[in-house]
Amino acid sequence: MINLLLPAQRKLARAEYRHRLFIVGGLLTFSLIMVVLIIISSFAFILSRRRAEVLEQIAAARREFAGSDLETARRAVSDINSLIKTLATPAGHESIAAVYRQLIEARPSGIQLTKLEWQRAGVGQIEISGRSETRAALLAYIDSLETDPYFQKVASPVKNIIRERDISFNLTVTLAPPKIL
Repeated sequence: MINLLLPAQRKLARAEYRHRLFIVGGLLTFSLIMVVLIIISSFAFILSRRRAEVLEQIAAARREFAGSDLETARRAVSDINSLIKTLATPAGHESIAAVYRQLIEARPSGIQLTKLEWQRAGVGQIEISGRSETRAALLAYIDSLETDPYFQKVASPVKNIIRERDISFNLTVTLAPPKIL
């Protein structure tokens, strides 16, 4: 299209066009900002309501934990403390690890230990289970435990020595009382 206006009027027409374009662009930008603000404010309102609900749930959970779960946690801590006391070294006694080490070092070749269990009911008693290749190896192990000053008594059922080879055995070893200096 050919513009037949004079140059001064062309400048005025272009200025008017830019002015209208600026107004339309400004209105579109303002509208877009308003839509974004409305969306953000609605999200903020919804999130503030949800925040209040979550804070109420947290407070309820704290009240509930303070009652029932706290007692359960106390019982669990008490049980763990009693286990720790069982594993702790009593005054005048060797540690459980030292006793187990003594039991393991006393075994001759041909003896395989499968279980070492500290008996809580019997003070200072250890239940030993294992396998022996021969009766002679088992008897040698029992003799070495009986002669060791660490142990007071070694109880071996008769069924341990019935077989000649491939023997599954159970022993109960009582620790010697602590020496008072």
